[in-house]
Amino acid sequence: MSKDLKYLFAGVSLVMLALGFSLLGILSFVCQAQGYSAAVSDLENNYSYLGSCVSIFAGAIFFAAARAYWKRG
Repeated sequence: MSKDLKYLFAGVSLVMLALGFSLLGILSFVCQAQGYSAAVSDLENNYSYLGSCVSIFAGAIFFAAARAYWKRG
């Protein structure tokens, strides 16, 4: 495999990881679980928000890595 093709695939992989984690985090914000008792629901919503924020943050890190990777090459 040529060096240019490896470079392209690595960059596309970083972008896909950034998009995947970001969309996963946004999806958790949009779809909230309902139908549980109030105490469980509040705790579950807090963990859902925390997981969404962490997922979006991971997507931002992958996006920054992809940007630095494309800028370097």
